[in-house]
Amino acid sequence: MKKIHKERGEGLRDVLEREYDTEYDVIVVGGGLAGVCAAISAARLGCRVALIEQRPVLGGNSSSLIKVPVGGAGNFNPWAVETGVIHELVVEDLARNPWPAAGASHLRTSSIWDLVLYEKVRAERNLDLYLNTVALDVIMKSEDIIEGVICYQVDSDRWYKFKGKVFIDCSGDGAIAYRAGAEYRVGRESREEFGELLAPEKSDGATMGSSLLFNAEDIGRPVEFSPPPWAAKFPSERDLLYREHKDISAGYWWIEVGHPYNTVSDNEKIRDELLRQLLGVWDHIKNYGDHGARNYALYWIGMIPGKRESRRFIGDYILTERDVKECVLFPDRVAYGGWFIDVHTVGGILARDKPPEPSISNPRYREYVRVRPYSIPFRCLYSKNVSNLMMAGRNISVTHVALGTTRLQATCAVIGQAVGTAAYLCVKYKCTPREVYENHIKELQQLLLKQDCYVIKVKNEDSNDLARNAIVRASSSAELKFRVGDELHELNVPRAQLFPVSENRINSIKLLLESKRDRVAKVTLHLRGANDVWDFTSETDISVCESNVPPNSRTWVTFEVQREVEAKRLYWIWLEPCPGVYWVHSEDEPTGTVAAYKPTYFERTWVWVHGCYAIQLDPFSRPYEPENVVSGVARPESWTNIWISDPSKPLPQWIELDFGKSVTFNTVYLTFDTHLNWRGKYPLFYKAPQCVRDYAIYYLDEGGFWRQVVAVQGNYHRRRVHKFKPVTSNKLRVEIIATNGDKSARIYEIRVYMEG
Repeated sequence: MKKIHKERGEGLRDVLEREYDTEYDVIVVGGGLAGVCAAISAARLGCRVALIEQRPVLGGNSSSLIKVPVGGAGNFNPWAVETGVIHELVVEDLARNPWPAAGASHLRTSSIWDLVLYEKVRAERNLDLYLNTVALDVIMKSEDIIEGVICYQVDSDRWYKFKGKVFIDCSGDGAIAYRAGAEYRVGRESREEFGELLAPEKSDGATMGSSLLFNAEDIGRPVEFSPPPWAAKFPSERDLLYREHKDISAGYWWIEVGHPYNTVSDNEKIRDELLRQLLGVWDHIKNYGDHGARNYALYWIGMIPGKRESRRFIGDYILTERDVKECVLFPDRVAYGGWFIDVHTVGGILARDKPPEPSISNPRYREYVRVRPYSIPFRCLYSKNVSNLMMAGRNISVTHVALGTTRLQATCAVIGQAVGTAAYLCVKYKCTPREVYENHIKELQQLLLKQDCYVIKVKNEDSNDLARNAIVRASSSAELKFRVGDELHELNVPRAQLFPVSENRINSIKLLLESKRDRVAKVTLHLRGANDVWDFTSETDISVCESNVPPNSRTWVTFEVQREVEAKRLYWIWLEPCPGVYWVHSEDEPTGTVAAYKPTYFERTWVWVHGCYAIQLDPFSRPYEPENVVSGVARPESWTNIWISDPSKPLPQWIELDFGKSVTFNTVYLTFDTHLNWRGKYPLFYKAPQCVRDYAIYYLDEGGFWRQVVAVQGNYHRRRVHKFKPVTSNKLRVEIIATNGDKSARIYEIRVYMEG
């Protein structure tokens, strides 16, 4: 006879009374991109880490369960793509993910993205992953110190009790921060409190809403759609006023519902309402008017709302609209953002008479909310009143308005890496996050740079990096050349081109212009200085030149500048409007250059244009010299900061570090070029052609022979770290054998260490 079991299963009270299952250095709650990057960074630095995620997959809003695109600073600013762990993940996904199809926008997440995240987390030997696991409650050691968390793994019907030293809440809603009593805010601050122009006159509890996305596909024959009787009705285009719905395949962010619901306690009601609205929108597309949807069928509908806002936990500093707009360089800056201040209309799709986001209907507003890359201080990333708690993601210490830009997923990811790295310092020094700010902030910044994160205007000052003082030479280096393209951009608005100048003089600038006028046209050029690749703010002319463009012709037009300038600095030119005259444009983007224009409805702001305008400088600029690999910055910023070999000379090409004396080393960090200008579309199985594919590392032995210590084939990643048995030498050489398509070898940074 089969045995009948009668024992009572373990419950919450039993868990409270028993011993801890295990102790971790760092416990991360929430497996979105912030949590994944926090956990990986802490684990790689040597901490024992637990990553707890309530769903069966990682990625949070970016996962295949919700499918929100991974956006950030790089979407609106040139050379601003986020690096570090998030870049490693995105590059891997681009190389492996067959969805989207070739030429489609890389904005639609598939389960391959989930798999990439899972594999990267599982690969870390110091990291334990707990999926389908809910962090239910905290155990407090004292009023301001968390001792442990109680978790329940749903499908396994298993309870966990974990003890930790440092806790990082990346759960969005603040699952453990809230239960630990961390101070927080919900809703909108008044305009007066922080002097925010985008804030309402009076504070309230309204938040941005949550969204459901959908996917549809053309199946090659007509498909009917009959909505359920409870679906919303949108019988006319007026019912979807301001809501663009031409792309019918990928869903819409503006199917959004929040206020008057509470995005935490009313989550189920919000989901139901979103589903009602989504099916109503699809009914409109299929059955009201011609949207080209005759052959389209729904094949996926999100059932988990993608949240934008709920609780925001208070740190030692609250980031504001002014901080973002003025690009304040905080001394404790550890992350950055650059998406526009994207604060959605209260009510979302329920407010049918209003645009879902104000800039859609107001060009002046659109100009104001654009931002350059701005810094995020560490003081926003730890709790004001719970001493061993940090936050990463949309729950950090910002105002409602500032959240409009910090909430983007790539921004959340770099914030996650910052707190994961800070957690390592907390463990190393047995201190609190606040004490990291007070005593170790420079070390934190330097550690982030070493992990390929970008900290605005902070350079590598690592005293252990043997490369910093080396003399660098290479087999060749490239001149700055702008390729001539086939596109024509009319000078119906001001147009600009930013470029690096290596010499201390500009004699002349030639522009390839085409006139469709019947008479000679006079074009006026202004030359100005720039502090970085995002800086089109100067109103001081170094030179103003005029030149004539012959009628009905395409010709190189010379502007006589004849000015002494500061060498190794960025400059930009802009042309006054001259309708009927066109500037030749190419999709090519030389590193450290930026093309821009000023829309007619913008007063001051220049908008980035992919590609470049055709320019020739006299004298030639050589901004890609080998010494750039030890500049201390690993991306275009105030300079190009990259070595590029002469494309007219065949590979292999090499770069060499001369330490000036014999040194012992066993680790080399290489940073390659994966093209940090965000593109809306990528080819199938994309690997950046600029990225080095095959290479080798050598050292010079006592007999004067080059000895190989590393050989790599098939690389497509930006950051590679190579460890080998210690060698002693006065020189190191990196030989680039092949790239993923480009004619030049390219390296942003080389670091050399004796580690461990």
